[in-house]
Amino acid sequence: MQTTQQGPVGAIAPRPRVAADAAVALMAAAAAVLVWACARISDLDLVVKSGSGTTVVTVGSVIVTTLVVAAAAVGLLRLLERRTAKGLQVWTVVAVTVWALSFLGPLSATRPSTGFVLALLHLLVGATLVLGLRRTHAQIAPVA
Repeated sequence: MQTTQQGPVGAIAPRPRVAADAAVALMAAAAAVLVWACARISDLDLVVKSGSGTTVVTVGSVIVTTLVVAAAAVGLLRLLERRTAKGLQVWTVVAVTVWALSFLGPLSATRPSTGFVLALLHLLVGATLVLGLRRTHAQIAPVA
């Protein structure tokens, strides 16, 4: 069987890293939007304490926050992969720690039901990013 730099001839080459990372980020954002939409359909206002006032969690803030967190996660993962042979393992420890700390955020909810929805958002986004990025980066061979 002939081989190329991309693998065996006839085999499907893995998606480029950028496409794989973008897919994971978009899945995380879609999951967050779905939870946010379900809360809104249920007539639940997602309001959090912010300074001396309150802030409504909008779909825009859900999307932007998810994509910014995804970009930071991907950036750190790529940096660690370039700097150390155990980049994925180190990144996983850091990512899970940050994910666990993110659950302090829903404590600023103005109602328990809001806190539950926000915790669910954190759970889904974190799980999608950590598991998705680990999966795609473990499957894609490092770029030489």
